[in-house]
Amino acid sequence: MIGEFDTILTIDCGVNGAVVIQFPDKSIIIEKLAVSFEDLSKQFESYSGIAFVEHQHLRKTDCISGRWHNIHKLCMHYQRIKDSLECNGLRVVEVTPQEWQIQFFLQSKNYLDRKKELKLKATKEFPDKKVTAWNQDALLMNKYINDKYLRNGKSRR
Repeated sequence: MIGEFDTILTIDCGVNGAVVIQFPDKSIIIEKLAVSFEDLSKQFESYSGIAFVEHQHLRKTDCISGRWHNIHKLCMHYQRIKDSLECNGLRVVEVTPQEWQIQFFLQSKNYLDRKKELKLKATKEFPDKKVTAWNQDALLMNKYINDKYLRNGKSRR
């Protein structure tokens, strides 16, 4: 599936999110994710390939807990990201947080503890990168995509 693409982008959609850009030689760069549609379009215009985007949606518990406004802003940003990718000709594949996080066998149920666990795992997987709260999810999504679709540089279906 991804073997035919030049560049693989993995995107954590948070407003303070990150994009990991992986080139054919497996080298990666990490960028902070732009916010506006225009800036996102500029950020993605020089890439051709496939983008794996962390899926976002509003849940019933978000409405009950009063977090609706923040989740609504996140979902709007998520849609801007997808639109700008598609406008730049990149293929978009949505990945749920549960889908990519399951491979890391997280023990914590608490959100903050889970984030700490993810940071430790990302630091272990990417010792040459400066892992921070803003890029850890995108880095681990990149590992998940590589483990799921690529082995020995060949596409797995």
